[in-house]
Amino acid sequence: MVLLKRTTLTKALILALFSTVAGAIFVNLAKANPAPLFAFPTEPITTLPTIVVHSPVQNQSYNSTNVWLNFTVVKPESWFAIDVAHHADHSPLSETFVNITAIYFTVDGGERQNIPVHDVDSLFDMDPILNLNFSTMLPLTAGAHAVKVGLEADSHYVVSYVYNFSEALSSVKLYAELYAVNFTVAGSSDSDAADLTLTEFSPTALIITASVTTVAMLSAGLLTYFKKRKR
Repeated sequence: MVLLKRTTLTKALILALFSTVAGAIFVNLAKANPAPLFAFPTEPITTLPTIVVHSPVQNQSYNSTNVWLNFTVVKPESWFAIDVAHHADHSPLSETFVNITAIYFTVDGGERQNIPVHDVDSLFDMDPILNLNFSTMLPLTAGAHAVKVGLEADSHYVVSYVYNFSEALSSVKLYAELYAVNFTVAGSSDSDAADLTLTEFSPTALIITASVTTVAMLSAGLLTYFKKRKR
């Protein structure tokens, strides 16, 4: 019985020692070759994306007050690590370092208008999303306008070499905003409408028109009367 207990204790000590050594080796291997998680940078990526506005066009004039805002966000290559490892089925594993969290636009320096955005479900996507396309209607008034498009994103980077995401990764906010796109919406402005209303419904104009018409009719009638008397 005593021998059995000693054997069991010896096995337990050996197992504990093996676990400690294996753990140390695992940590060292993770630091030396931190794939796939540690393809992430040790500092946040600060490269900004490219925002391409397809509509409205710079310095273009539009006949309708309903103008489409169409644009594409093109992500830089530095936001990804392509094919850094493989899944069990040998499909490629890619990593996304930066995730877009907000898209917005402003018109004429007004209040920020958010557009719903869904970028990535996971930082470990088999097919990373390289571009995002957006389209929304701009209800405008006649006149000159300026529209700006911007975004916010989380840039993830490694802060600790552990396989717990919440402890291994941290993030900082990135902000990007496109220069203003200036364009014009043609049509009747409020001042034109006011002038038109004044011309159509001004009592003064109606009185003057009626007076001129009455004088012309009286003059023609008197002229006919005197011609008949002269005969």
